[in-house]
Amino acid sequence: MLGVIAMEPITGTASITLQPVTIAAAAPPHTYFGVAQSMMPGVKVLAAASPPPALALALVAAHVLECLLKAYLSRDGSDAVLKNPDVRHDLNALWGMAFAQGLRVPEVPPSWVDCLSGLHKWPYYLRYSAGVHGIVSPSAEPMTSELAALLEIVRGQLG
Repeated sequence: MLGVIAMEPITGTASITLQPVTIAAAAPPHTYFGVAQSMMPGVKVLAAASPPPALALALVAAHVLECLLKAYLSRDGSDAVLKNPDVRHDLNALWGMAFAQGLRVPEVPPSWVDCLSGLHKWPYYLRYSAGVHGIVSPSAEPMTSELAALLEIVRGQLG
């Protein structure tokens, strides 16, 4: 015979934070922005490490920056111009194009953008380090906080 076990009710309090949900076509600019938004927490985790893993942080931050700029530049739904080999991974070129098209950023990018651009574009030093004895990457700050601010600027300008 099976016994019946009396169970006490579970009581307590809980706190839940819901993330905003956006449903959009799987196409530019949403795909670029979605990747940047999804990878930004990784930038923050890497930046908070002691010491920060410099190459990993630079690689993820550069990709977030690239995706944010491409999200803004493809806000009309087309990213054809962004696939040009002279532009696609050149963060300084993408920054300049975004500024020229009205992104609310300084005309001259911060020094961390310039540093990441040199590492992120051809010959892709962050990915392959071919022929390199040492890599100098940007400091975790102000790069991380300014990248987070840029994410919000792009979010606001994409509407």
